[in-house]
Amino acid sequence: MSDGDKEKGSGRGVISAEDREAFRARAGEIDRRLSEAKARYAPKPDARQRGQAMGQGLRIAVELVVGVGFGAVVGWWLDGLLNTRPWLMIVMVLLGFAAGMMNIIRIAQRLQREAEAAQRSAPAVRDTAHDEE
Repeated sequence: MSDGDKEKGSGRGVISAEDREAFRARAGEIDRRLSEAKARYAPKPDARQRGQAMGQGLRIAVELVVGVGFGAVVGWWLDGLLNTRPWLMIVMVLLGFAAGMMNIIRIAQRLQREAEAAQRSAPAVRDTAHDEE
């Protein structure tokens, strides 16, 4: 360490008032630009789209519940008919669950294909961050 370094100190952890004010100004500018970008590119809420999404979510939930419920009812009926309680009901509940999951997977794949097509046909968003400087 040289004599010049001893006079200045380590400089770690100490920020001058000018540097602190410059940092606050830069942070404020970044915050302002970020807020503008968020406002510019934020998706506009569409009640129709929200309703469709809610409908799809409820349909997915109903598919699973109906699959399990139908399997339980059929299994319970077969157990009573064949006197095998509770084995057929357990098997049919599991099969109903599997059928419900397969339906959910099919729905999700269809929704993903539709969303992909919409995304590919949408216009590209221009990056204006570098254009302003």
